[in-house]
Amino acid sequence: MRKDGEQGTRELLIEAAKKEFLEKGYNKASLRTICANAGVTTGALYFFFENKADLFAAIVDPPLRGLKAILIKHFSEDAEEIKKLSSIEEADPDHSEISDRIVGHIYDNYDSFMLLLNASENTVYENVVDEFVAMVDRSIPAMMSHIKGYTYDEYMSHWMAHISIDAFIHVIQHEKDVNKAKERLRGILNYLVVGWMQLAMVKK
Repeated sequence: MRKDGEQGTRELLIEAAKKEFLEKGYNKASLRTICANAGVTTGALYFFFENKADLFAAIVDPPLRGLKAILIKHFSEDAEEIKKLSSIEEADPDHSEISDRIVGHIYDNYDSFMLLLNASENTVYENVVDEFVAMVDRSIPAMMSHIKGYTYDEYMSHWMAHISIDAFIHVIQHEKDVNKAKERLRGILNYLVVGWMQLAMVKK
């Protein structure tokens, strides 16, 4: 096969798999049906993917990596801004820009994220949520540690990390319109940032 032909076949399989996973869920999805809908043999599928899990990962992993990159960049930029503050009162609670960036990325890859949230095995979903909670749980205290005169409440910080991830998941699962999702999550995230500063930050 030529390289462009291989790439085309791989994309056909991914699109057929996405449809099958969304309709039937991970466990009931049929590799035979995926191959039939893609117009290829099962041998072609195993040329590109080791198994069903590998095929599923090919759909959800690239958008997840993109989301992680957005968050890592945001936390890095926020840390630099926080280093300039002399008190917590100077912190800007408006996080509308990053909220819009996150929502935009998720809705640009809406099917993949819905597949992850609704059609994957529970363990896959739980592992991804735990990973993002851990990322937030590490990054926020690290940023806040730069504010003079404050430390953080580990329990409250961890709880706020869960609440933040859950808020995004809830809106994304129930709001199909990207502009409405952006509007709702701007307010929710700004509210959570203020709550984070009030509940998780502790004067030394």
